[in-house]
Amino acid sequence: MLATRLCTKSMAFGRGLASSSLYQSRKRRALMYMPGDDLRKMTKAASLDLDLAVLDCEDAVAANRKSAARDAICDVLNSLDFGRTERGVRTNSVSSGLLEDDLKSVLLNKTQPDIVMIPKLDSADEAKFLNSVISDCTSKPFPVIFQTESAIGLINLHEIIRTLIESSHVVPVAIVFGADDYVSDIRGSREIDAVVYARQKVVTFARAFNLQPIDRVYIEYKDLDGLKFESERGFGFGFSGKQCIHPSQIPIVQTAFSPSVEQLEYSRDLIRSFAENQAAGKGAFSFRGKMIDRPTLLQAQNIVDMFEN
Repeated sequence: MLATRLCTKSMAFGRGLASSSLYQSRKRRALMYMPGDDLRKMTKAASLDLDLAVLDCEDAVAANRKSAARDAICDVLNSLDFGRTERGVRTNSVSSGLLEDDLKSVLLNKTQPDIVMIPKLDSADEAKFLNSVISDCTSKPFPVIFQTESAIGLINLHEIIRTLIESSHVVPVAIVFGADDYVSDIRGSREIDAVVYARQKVVTFARAFNLQPIDRVYIEYKDLDGLKFESERGFGFGFSGKQCIHPSQIPIVQTAFSPSVEQLEYSRDLIRSFAENQAAGKGAFSFRGKMIDRPTLLQAQNIVDMFEN
């Protein structure tokens, strides 16, 4: 009986990973927030060369403007063509008591968003509640990005992911690290060294479950050199994208989270050389002054896959 339960659970878990992978070919290098009660800014989002526009019901909207934001977001979804840009909506958190109204507003709308984003998801119980609300709004599983923004959310990250993957109506796609709420929760600072552990844990768990990890906001929006440095460092950490708060950040972020021409050429040459050495019966070999074996091949293949997808 135990073996049967474990087998059933494993099969469900596998289906969850497979469902999530259907959404992984979509690039989410730059994710930019637009206040949901600001029609001008949401309209502008449709004209930007942006991977993911997030129409926001949460932090960017005052408490007395939530209803107006829902209405405006629905109007924008119904009337605007966003082109290649993915249309997302960030709801309020489960703990706010507003999640149900937010989700029903956009998921029962004439035109649904492509994806929804759930902030401050802190526990498996909250993940179960999220699934129940979505199941009330749509008959099919819906793609979800969720944010890790607290110490308890980080501790519970594994359990949250497993719960979402095994749920009936949620397809988890990405994890966004909410650094500002996180450092407030741990009484820390925004200095990069203060969040290294949290950032790396988000990346590790996201990649382990085939989800996209998306890095923190760079709040000094006029410091484009600093943004470039942090974005490139985030790419090296394993993040697939970064949150943005100003249009000027978009091209820098999307370039930083894309392989360069040099990286692509090097990776393709390495893959070809690996195949030649394998055919000659060699395992490890020297390539441009470096010793190469299978793990290095996989790193090169990741670069090529990013470009081709």
